[in-house]
Amino acid sequence: MIQISKKLLRDKLKIKRRALLENEVLSLSESITKRLIKEPDFKNCENLAIYMASNKEPLLPIPKNKRILLPKIDGNKLTFHLHTNRFKKNKFGIKEPIDKEVFPISKIQLILIPLIAFNSDLYRIGYGGGYYDKTLQNFAKNKTGPRLWGIGYDFQRVSTNFQNKFDIKLDKVITDKKIYV
Repeated sequence: MIQISKKLLRDKLKIKRRALLENEVLSLSESITKRLIKEPDFKNCENLAIYMASNKEPLLPIPKNKRILLPKIDGNKLTFHLHTNRFKKNKFGIKEPIDKEVFPISKIQLILIPLIAFNSDLYRIGYGGGYYDKTLQNFAKNKTGPRLWGIGYDFQRVSTNFQNKFDIKLDKVITDKKIYV
């Protein structure tokens, strides 16, 4: 397959996502949540990493019965920290936890990862910094550590082979219409 520019896909799908109305974001997020909470791995995990939604990303529930971890940019990678309801915005305007204590990735059972696009091979396009890929590449390569689930809207699925050797493969992608495995 032809390697298409990630930038072109990213730009096209960011425009489409930005066009969502707030009530559409809420409705689509609710559909994603219904699928997510039925998943046994979600129900059974104790340490769950989620993201703070921005730019009309799907909104995720924050379960009370789990240890919730949030990503923070640290150099060119991510670290994960306990959710304490205390945040500051990073250089991209995304809320990050203020907590300095790093939680070991190896103790996280499930990481829910936002995306801009994904394909049928379960590779994702994010914002282009490669933070999740760089942080999780050893876990993904060795099939150890947390499960990696992409969270997005069904319209973000593309039929294009865009991945390269630096991209990590997700274990599944949950959308408003379907779960892709």
